[in-house]
Amino acid sequence: QRVLVAQYHQPSILPYNAKNGLAPFLSAPSLDFLYNMRQVQLIDNVNRLSEGTEYESKALMHVITDSALNPNKIPLTNNASQAWNIDFFLKTLTDDPRPLRDDVRRKIANDFNSFERFQETFEQCALALFGNGWTWLVADSSGRLSVMNTFNAGSPFTALPSTKNAHPKAASYATIHKTVSRRPFARLTPIIGLSMWQEAYMPDYALDRETYIKRFWEVVDWSVVNERL
Repeated sequence: QRVLVAQYHQPSILPYNAKNGLAPFLSAPSLDFLYNMRQVQLIDNVNRLSEGTEYESKALMHVITDSALNPNKIPLTNNASQAWNIDFFLKTLTDDPRPLRDDVRRKIANDFNSFERFQETFEQCALALFGNGWTWLVADSSGRLSVMNTFNAGSPFTALPSTKNAHPKAASYATIHKTVSRRPFARLTPIIGLSMWQEAYMPDYALDRETYIKRFWEVVDWSVVNERL
């Protein structure tokens, strides 16, 4: 059991026990490393880099969006963004998989002609990513869904030049994007995120990224996805 110290930023509590793993996707040691070691390290870095600054008491989302404008704060932006990405990724997963609901399938299929075409596009995009990064299902300001990659610790809302607002029907953090009018980044709202960092897949899959990606679907929490749509 992790002992939490009195710092503003803390790793989020997951809806499952990371020490048990998420079969067949991530083994217990792999998931325990991502959550109890890697995520803790990133959050500790955020607390260290933001201590005594204007970012110290800001929510992690605001740390990312505000520090991204300052080239002197790149280490803070990277650590905060990667911590947010991992949290989002792990909260997309479940230890109690349920069948995909028809309404969620229809929502996604609407922008890809079929749900199977969405999965194929997502998998191809993930496999095409060279080096560490993330593959995302995102919604734009009109609610249209698409798949995209970001490199390293990049996230959809710090990736592309744009003046668009976040998709208003997405998760609650979308409202934050609307308030950052000066930030010259895309207001794309993440719906699903998959880590394509080597630290996520190599312990269990070595270089077999294709199996890693396909097993991802087996532990996606589609009720969470539906709430974000």
